[in-house]
Amino acid sequence: MRTAILAAFTAFFLASAARADDTRPPQISDVKASASKGKVTVEARITDETGVLSATVHHRGPGGKVEDTPMIKNDYDDVFKATFSGGGDTEYWIDSSDLLGNGPSTYGSASKAMAVGGGKSSGGGTRVAEKEETQQEETPREKPPPRGHHVARASSPQPPVIVHRKPGVQPPEGKDFTLRMQIKADPPVAVAILQAKPEGASSYTNVALKKTEGENYEAQIPAAIAHGNVEYYITAKNDAGQITRQGDGDSKTPYVITFKGAPAVASQGGTQATTGSTGTAAAGPQPYTFTDLPPYRVIPGKPFVLRAQVVPSTDDGQAPDKVAVLWRGADAQDQFTEMVRDDTGGLGGYKAQLPEQPEGAVFFQIVACADSQATKCGIDTGSKRKWHATVVASSPGAAQPMPLDAVSTKGPPSLPE
Repeated sequence: MRTAILAAFTAFFLASAARADDTRPPQISDVKASASKGKVTVEARITDETGVLSATVHHRGPGGKVEDTPMIKNDYDDVFKATFSGGGDTEYWIDSSDLLGNGPSTYGSASKAMAVGGGKSSGGGTRVAEKEETQQEETPREKPPPRGHHVARASSPQPPVIVHRKPGVQPPEGKDFTLRMQIKADPPVAVAILQAKPEGASSYTNVALKKTEGENYEAQIPAAIAHGNVEYYITAKNDAGQITRQGDGDSKTPYVITFKGAPAVASQGGTQATTGSTGTAAAGPQPYTFTDLPPYRVIPGKPFVLRAQVVPSTDDGQAPDKVAVLWRGADAQDQFTEMVRDDTGGLGGYKAQLPEQPEGAVFFQIVACADSQATKCGIDTGSKRKWHATVVASSPGAAQPMPLDAVSTKGPPSLPE
């Protein structure tokens, strides 16, 4: 038994080391193209030690502009395919990058494009027969599975879904900063990373995401690159090999977070803080800035953890005396749960565990006060009337609860309106 455990551990260690040492771009082979009924299909076998992040076929008609079409991976092998409008005179080339940012590797180029029909390309080259073969419509597209082999097709796996909100605060320069996100994946997540770099830099720093609880993950932007504007993406690959790269609205636009340097000159009214959870400015100065990612869904019948970063909104500010969660569950009764320091949460990290809840909804606010008398407090939603609304449901897809607009009798009077 001990030998089996040791072997499993060794295999896992070697696999992790292989991913860390992967510096090679994806390998593109077995490229084929065919044209039929005004449509062109290009396919290629693309493999990588870590996992293929993206594969794109660039194509153009005679004298036309270049268009890009993503290549989609088969569920059961390493073949990527793309179909687009065109004919035998269409030219194309392929590029691909892997999960760690290696690449792109290329097959052809804009100056040496491949011709679907086998004629001369605009770059003057002729397609090499050994590398490309024009497929006729009647040519079988895939080899049938061997007799007795069963391929499950009842429910196709879906790429991971990444839920993340860019922080609305400016953290201090030169310090690790924790980002939090949720990843919903079925099949489960195999690899998940944060790719971050200073704006204008040529390469990304890759940081493995750490799973904290349920669908929650976190990773730190390293202090070494925490200066000025920092761009980042979140990427996850599931056990089926499907990959999602999440940026600010799409997979090509990075999130951007700005780290503040020297303290700015305060205005007459003081510095106005923004909330990281909502991005909404409070009415007047708040003593603290908050960064938190409210859970999208809570599993009924199980306790759940809320995490946040709470830091002074000015460089000479003091850490809060108390941080707590003001929450309302299915019984509609307001309750306070004090948050404790979370050493894994970076600068100003706090966490609290809330008790299990039945199916329905839970509403909450995170409150931080500078003194035990609660005469100077801040709230993460920017207003004591605004609450986070999270559904409590056993399965994904449940409707989100309506936002709560109410003032709690248990909230400190000094909270902003």
